[in-house]
Amino acid sequence: MGVAVLMILCAGCATTADDIRVDATPDAASGESYTTISVNEIAESLAGGGPIIAGLDLDSTTFYTDSVYYYGMTNIDGPDNTNIFGDNPEQNPEFVRAINNEFVGYYMPKNAAANVIRMHRERGDMVIFITKKHSSPEERISDYISVIFGIENPKVIFTNGTSKTPYINEENVSVYYGDSDGDITDSLSADNCTPYRFMRNKMTLQYNNLNYSLGQYGESVVENSDY
Repeated sequence: MGVAVLMILCAGCATTADDIRVDATPDAASGESYTTISVNEIAESLAGGGPIIAGLDLDSTTFYTDSVYYYGMTNIDGPDNTNIFGDNPEQNPEFVRAINNEFVGYYMPKNAAANVIRMHRERGDMVIFITKKHSSPEERISDYISVIFGIENPKVIFTNGTSKTPYINEENVSVYYGDSDGDITDSLSADNCTPYRFMRNKMTLQYNNLNYSLGQYGESVVENSDY
């Protein structure tokens, strides 16, 4: 069984230093403006400090994972063209297991995430991943991250749909990258973490524009982070 439809669908903290150059960019959806920042500018804001811990979200931030969710919700691979994962796939442990294991090869890495990860690793920072995905007894996301980004034994934390704030605090995450409003607010609720917003791809936004308000909380948006 494979993912037959490969479509890009839908799937903490203080603001940046005042002396970092930023651009005000209009949000086409809302008409409001938000502040953009480049990966180099983030690196400049961290210059002079020691190594930190940087956290990234997974879905729509580090990877495009929309195609596997689209398949899970719309497939007709069950008996009589029914959904093989039932009427509520996201609550089906078999779908959760597949998302975390055999479907991982369909995760498409985002260039912006690769650039952010490279920058932090060149600084000597530790990069970890905190996701609201649900866990399963086994997972291959860690192995995939290791192969794609060259991170040995990466730490992947599953919050099982709960707030990321306690995990950001527990891991002493200083900067966190995510695409959703929840990623930003969870980061802002943490003790000492700066949030950066990743943009969603235009195709993703056709199907998933919920919980997505660029710059609403004063966070900077990473340039070109929709790809």
